[in-house]
Amino acid sequence: MMNDMAKVKVGDQLPTFIRKGTVDHWNRFAAVNYEYAPHHWDYEVAKNEGFDAPFAMAPLQLAFFHAILRDWMGQTGRIIGVSAKLKGPFFKDTILTVSGKIKAVDKRDRETFIDLDLAQIDDGDRSIAIGEARIAFP
Repeated sequence: MMNDMAKVKVGDQLPTFIRKGTVDHWNRFAAVNYEYAPHHWDYEVAKNEGFDAPFAMAPLQLAFFHAILRDWMGQTGRIIGVSAKLKGPFFKDTILTVSGKIKAVDKRDRETFIDLDLAQIDDGDRSIAIGEARIAFP
């Protein structure tokens, strides 16, 4: 967690957020969102739909962008917005690394606004998702 926003500068990297694609993680997310589509669990169904393996839900991948931001900024800051573009499926049993890099810092009045580039890369070095975020600190 970042404790001193005065030290934040363009080019800084956030600590990575890493998650393995497991049915345990996906099942918990599906339970909350009532998203029990068979292609997320069943190899045969996923292959019949043109995928190499079962894959994560898109909203879960967006949640991983929120997770890296919240892990880094703690409860002090607020997330203004996050956008994402999925580039490929996050397959079961692969490792996903989520990263973030500060691209702008704007200190105005009593708040500091930080813009970030976000990325998700799997253990096969495939780009799974890219995104952007804007956060603010008092």
